[in-house]
Amino acid sequence: MTASTKINRFLEIMRWAGVALGIFFAFYLGNNNPQSQFSIFAILSTVFLAGFTAIEGMFFREGGGKVAGYGDQGEAWRRQSRMHFLAITVTMIFAWILNWGFYAYLGIYMVLLVFFTFSSVNHFYTGLKEKFVINTILRPILTILLWVMTIYLLLPALK
Repeated sequence: MTASTKINRFLEIMRWAGVALGIFFAFYLGNNNPQSQFSIFAILSTVFLAGFTAIEGMFFREGGGKVAGYGDQGEAWRRQSRMHFLAITVTMIFAWILNWGFYAYLGIYMVLLVFFTFSSVNHFYTGLKEKFVINTILRPILTILLWVMTIYLLLPALK
């Protein structure tokens, strides 16, 4: 395992650890207010998931393809994809700083969640077609758990 691959594995762990922090702080700082809880969860999840993916794609793309199960195909990590994640992250931070509120956070977060859903299908398909690695299995499972947590926090917030 190269140093770059180790960094990529670390970034993968940090992405999902950030989601766990989002869940924790949603309940700890959310003051039993469903919209506050969802907003905290959405902001932290978006910044960690999209932000660390953008960092990985910009600075550690060689190992990223291997960790994701795409082998040495550097083209799988296209420049516009990296910019997409960076744009989502910056937009969420901008919305938070300007206090745009629950529906802005919801909209930005849903773009991220829908993308991760499609990405999970792609990871699973790649695993079936080529070979399964840890990410081709974990990404769909973690995305399903992310949907479960999203629905759990979102339904009360929409009432």
